[in-house]
Amino acid sequence: MFVSVLTCTSVTLAALLTLERGAPRLGLIDRPGGHKTHLSPTPVVGGIGIALGLWLAWLASPLIEPGFGLAGGAAALVVLGIVDDRHGVPARAKLLLQAAIVAAACLVDGAALRSLGALVPGIEAGIGLLALPLTVFALTGVINAVNMLDGLDGLAGKVLLVAFAWFAACGWLLGDVPAQATTLAIAAAITVFLLFNARLPGRTRARMFMGDTGSMLLGFLLGWMALDLTQRPDGLPPVTALWICALPVIDTAAVASRRMFMRRAPMSAGRDHLHHLLRDAGLSVVATACTEAALGALFGFVGVAGWLLGAPEWLMMVLFLFTALAYTLGFRVAWTKLAKRRDTESAAAAAASALTAAAAASACAAKARPDAAIEQAATVAGEQPA
Repeated sequence: MFVSVLTCTSVTLAALLTLERGAPRLGLIDRPGGHKTHLSPTPVVGGIGIALGLWLAWLASPLIEPGFGLAGGAAALVVLGIVDDRHGVPARAKLLLQAAIVAAACLVDGAALRSLGALVPGIEAGIGLLALPLTVFALTGVINAVNMLDGLDGLAGKVLLVAFAWFAACGWLLGDVPAQATTLAIAAAITVFLLFNARLPGRTRARMFMGDTGSMLLGFLLGWMALDLTQRPDGLPPVTALWICALPVIDTAAVASRRMFMRRAPMSAGRDHLHHLLRDAGLSVVATACTEAALGALFGFVGVAGWLLGAPEWLMMVLFLFTALAYTLGFRVAWTKLAKRRDTESAAAAAASALTAAAAASACAAKARPDAAIEQAATVAGEQPA
């Protein structure tokens, strides 16, 4: 386990340092514009460095033996991500390619979401013939949820670090050494990446981004680990894994429902995620990223604590759905209040601008009035009889 973590850490660090210098020649530079808020061209090579570190850790550690489906699916998503980061891939085409890659990976390794756990007291909720379609839908959904979360310096990395740390703890509790080694290696790679991506003392912006390469790879790995730990005898309850992945899943669902309510495409770009709300409320980039990481840690704690305390799975699912509903409703209320505040501030700014303009016009008129009075007096004096 130590070998996998050390290999992943050292290779990721070396790869990121090398890729950072070579990013301009590779054409992997994210330039400001559109909905992007960064101010300077930034290398978008973090995902490649994480992938290289993880693959070499897989090769170096005898504890980690990923199936051909997992390794091949991760490689295919990295290639797709590099193409998207460099040239851009249409959203619909990208979604279809993600689903195809995930389906192929699941078929090769025989991985599938065959059970949702005991969602009804005493009854295991099997899926049957819908196992593969539902698995593809779930994994593709997690991939895109992570992609949509990646909107601020250090945000996605910190939230994912917390999630993989929880899965590592679950692997330890289950006595699953390979799962623990895999998740710790991924966590090590993310930690190294955060040294380049998070805002640190003395650095006001990220040195590099993970890009779609990183978000798709890590989203795929997050969903795969949840699948691997839950779909086995005496494994992790599926609802516990759902709690660990709760923040990106619930936030994406809340954003998608709000966009559909506003007659917008649910997967379109926009400034309407939780991190946008927190930023508009006045939190700094660092505070926003730490707040969401803490929220993700809290969700994971609830899920793992419920499992360890023996809470019924159906009860944990009801609690999860209630939390998701409360999050979504609170999300809408917060955005509505923020929109009203913006309207009020805009109206006040417009009124202040009008008053300023009126005051300026009045000052100009007052300045011009004495000259006009002198001319009028002269004219009147000239018309009087001698």
